[in-house]
Amino acid sequence: MKLFSRLRRTSIAGTVAGALGLMVAAGQGFAQDVVEEARAALPAEMRESGILKVATNFSWPPFAYKDESGKETGIDIELVKLLAAKLGLEPEFEDLKFPSIIPGVSNGRYDVGVNQFGITAERQQVAQFLPYFDTGFSLLVPEGKTEIDINNLCGRTIVITQGSALVSVVQDRSDKCVAAGDPEINLVFFKNTADTLLALTNGRGDGFVTARPVGIYIAETSEGLDVASGTLEDYSSINGIALGKERDDLFEALSLALKSAIEDGSYNEALGMFDSADGGLTLEQIEASSGD
Repeated sequence: MKLFSRLRRTSIAGTVAGALGLMVAAGQGFAQDVVEEARAALPAEMRESGILKVATNFSWPPFAYKDESGKETGIDIELVKLLAAKLGLEPEFEDLKFPSIIPGVSNGRYDVGVNQFGITAERQQVAQFLPYFDTGFSLLVPEGKTEIDINNLCGRTIVITQGSALVSVVQDRSDKCVAAGDPEINLVFFKNTADTLLALTNGRGDGFVTARPVGIYIAETSEGLDVASGTLEDYSSINGIALGKERDDLFEALSLALKSAIEDGSYNEALGMFDSADGGLTLEQIEASSGD
């Protein structure tokens, strides 16, 4: 069944009477009217508690992190705050290790989980996902080398972290370089991201392929690095909010809240806080990516 066509169109007179005029503050600092139809779709116990339990990991800027003042923020965090506001809920975030987030959602301990989760067939076996972001990939480069074309890396040296999902992507492009009679891409591996970035800063490579929002954040907060223009062609990752497979009522409520945010512009405004509005999805793209 289609994502938005499956949403209930029931009478919500009782809910309107109970919540008329309710406004709550979203994390971005602007107020949001509660979307009554979306709130009506929530489980009764959640409407009564007023709480949305959120599992995440605050070590992944700019999607989820704590700023210098200790405030919980990021693309995922501000979006959850926005959707919760439209549902008349207060989000409660818990900082978990990354591998524990989806299991915590699947077993019902948390209502939703966010941490730039790419929607994959494997993950969909244990959870359902509401698509909300298209992560394009860009090239982080040493300062002064922004002319490098991420789609023409033949003969370039790319630093990369061992075990990264992008290893096979870059290797595939290297193979295509060789097949076309061009020099291969030289991959230099490092044990962790910190070492990879240090090597790039020190000039040991021409670039580092990473999610564009992550690259922008690193360039803005680190000396000696910049982001080349352009994104990797024919490769992106649709990210989704994770929910338990049996939480269709909450999925429906969040879908309606997201639809409202897209239509009133607050969705793009939230993404724009992190220079990532270009990763926003249209309602049609969300429908196509829902997997339903």
